[in-house]
Amino acid sequence: MTNHSRFVVRSLATLLVSGLFILTSCSDPKKYEVTKLSAEQRKELGQKLTADEGQKLAAWMMRNVMAGKEPTVGTTIEMALKQQDEWVVKQKEEEAKAEELRKRVEAERKAKQEEFAKLLSVALVSKKNSMGDYGQRWVGLGMAYENKSDKDIQGVKGVLKLMDIFGDKILNVNWSYDAGVPAKQSTVERKSGIGINQFDDSAMKLWNTDFDKLKSTFEVSTIIFKNGTRMDYPE
Repeated sequence: MTNHSRFVVRSLATLLVSGLFILTSCSDPKKYEVTKLSAEQRKELGQKLTADEGQKLAAWMMRNVMAGKEPTVGTTIEMALKQQDEWVVKQKEEEAKAEELRKRVEAERKAKQEEFAKLLSVALVSKKNSMGDYGQRWVGLGMAYENKSDKDIQGVKGVLKLMDIFGDKILNVNWSYDAGVPAKQSTVERKSGIGINQFDDSAMKLWNTDFDKLKSTFEVSTIIFKNGTRMDYPE
């Protein structure tokens, strides 16, 4: 976009937003070309365009400026308003598609977790802070695994989601366990945990939160059975 065009577009957008216009002509301002507006025409626009049209034109101009696009020669105010309407419609369509996809993915995730839950339950049962010899912080997390299936489980992988008492996220931890859980039995793992970076606010929040004020969920992504079969769902 040339400097002159940028000046014209920015100037017009500023005038439209501020509303500093006076009526000077009786011609149809929607036929004016965006890149060829005279000072008198720019003044006229504020009086002859409705408030809604003024906002649309300002949005169209700022969108082009932000994208570094130069308005096509011959583009009239009327064409610019139409382009903005079309852009808004397209944006709403894209947002609707994205929301539909999000809901579909969430439904699939929920269904898969319900399927996993029939075979295995994973729960956080303890939290213990400890300090190393050189000041390293470590949070030990006790995890319980209940195998509800008729097959021995070799390993499980997923995400441990840790939250505070209000349900606000503290930390998500990628978690795996490969010591096995016999069919129809439970086991507790107490030797695993995570190192704490004192400069990480989320990690320090976990460090400072007592176990009885922690909330947690475990989303399974993989179950591997000892017979070689497995169930997977993308994390």
